[in-house]
Amino acid sequence: MEQELLNIAIKNLSTFPELEVKEVLSNILPNNIHDGELVLFLKGLSFNIPFTIKRKVTAAQLPFFQEYFSNKGLILFESASMSIKKQLRKLGINYIEISGNAYIYHNGIYIFIDTKKKIKLEDPDSNTAFSKTGLKVIYQLLSNKDSINYTYRELGKVSGVSIDTIGRVYKELVRDKYLVKTNNHKYKIIDDERLFQDWVTLFNKTLRPKLKKRSFRSTNNKKIQNLFSTNFKGKISGELAAELISNYNIAQKAIIYVKGSFVDLAIELNLRPDKDGEITMIEQFWNDDYDEFEQIASLPLVYADLISDPEPRNLLTAKLIYNKYA
Repeated sequence: MEQELLNIAIKNLSTFPELEVKEVLSNILPNNIHDGELVLFLKGLSFNIPFTIKRKVTAAQLPFFQEYFSNKGLILFESASMSIKKQLRKLGINYIEISGNAYIYHNGIYIFIDTKKKIKLEDPDSNTAFSKTGLKVIYQLLSNKDSINYTYRELGKVSGVSIDTIGRVYKELVRDKYLVKTNNHKYKIIDDERLFQDWVTLFNKTLRPKLKKRSFRSTNNKKIQNLFSTNFKGKISGELAAELISNYNIAQKAIIYVKGSFVDLAIELNLRPDKDGEITMIEQFWNDDYDEFEQIASLPLVYADLISDPEPRNLLTAKLIYNKYA
């Protein structure tokens, strides 16, 4: 798949006047994050730039790309949304899309191609492990590392899914090399980072939009940091949770996952409905058997909620949150 992406990208990039890709070098050290090196020619000038191939680029990956790729090499990928490509440029991350769209600023040479053209390769077999119900199971595996040793019945209870669903999810996660089955008929996560990033991406795309939500604002103009000082029936996520965990920045918004009534909690906290309010209540999609952070949602969920609003400060904070998780 990686070679196919590379070949298509080189072919389409070379259709632009005065720009040509002459060679692809593979003499990159094995422990390097890059997959190879391109030799590009532009108006008689040549330059080398290392590249890394990613099939998809999503908001969940931006904090990692910012650390490893800002002004260093480029990312070559199949496709990304306009907003993601704009964010990559804002972060100083070079890229080539296989359609031939590109942003490269390297050693004083500037290339920007945006034809709005898209090329999509045929999708591989769909994976029901990342369906709405499968994402609930994976959330538990990421949030509580001990849950990988739960029985199907125990994991189904905390995830709110059937035992049959657990079996299907595990089978597909093993097939796709996220998990491995050990000799004692237990399971072990072998690619935690990939599972984390894929869950974040698909949670924000598939599960999160299906959850009930409503926005509110304080009736007494209290700062959100002062609204949740007492116990209440909800889990704090998003910017406010990130502030409480990392003390990195001052939150302007808060997300609260609620198991019961939005209205009852709003009354308890003196909130009023407001579609532009800074407090968003979202339906809780898991059971409360596991609760490491008390009133703060688990780190994967806090990360996902930060990434859903990919402002630069949220991306930086998300990376700090991930470092705590890892």
